[in-house]
Amino acid sequence: MNRAALNSLLLVLAVVLVGVAYWQWKLRQVPPAEAPQRSDYILREFELTTLGQDGAESFTVRGPYLQRDVGGRSISLVQPRFSFPDADGAGRWQARSDAAWVSPKADQVHLMRQVEMVGPATPAGLRTRFETERMVVFPEADRATSGQRVTITQGDSILTGTGLRADMKAKRFQLLNDVKGRYAPRSP
Repeated sequence: MNRAALNSLLLVLAVVLVGVAYWQWKLRQVPPAEAPQRSDYILREFELTTLGQDGAESFTVRGPYLQRDVGGRSISLVQPRFSFPDADGAGRWQARSDAAWVSPKADQVHLMRQVEMVGPATPAGLRTRFETERMVVFPEADRATSGQRVTITQGDSILTGTGLRADMKAKRFQLLNDVKGRYAPRSP
């Protein structure tokens, strides 16, 4: 091997080693910290009433902490207590959870962690109670859904199942999978 070929081989090897070293150095670099997004506003110990497209109350929420996100205009809540008016105006659906998220147009309320929702009393005085880990309420459509395990209690009757579709207006619900129930006889 002549001297020119050896120099060319060493030059190529040096370029490859420098390239690998630079690539390894780049992998170890920590990206700059992203500037924290500030919320549009924060409310503490609040009560907020949201109106629908027709100007009627969509829902009322109370809680210790509310934060409005800058970009999406959505709202994040901690330990909220929601109140949704019943379709006939006679009662209210009460809901609470550890956390919640409200969409920008307030047409979806996502309840998260230890969700409990209680319907208005029936003429017999019974209330329907839903318990799950996640539920989405559509206030304008008077609907609620869940893909999680749900326990429904009404009086002494208990139903459990996975997946829920609830029509809050008609006070009807449907469990979708793995349904088990214990029905108590109704008092005359």
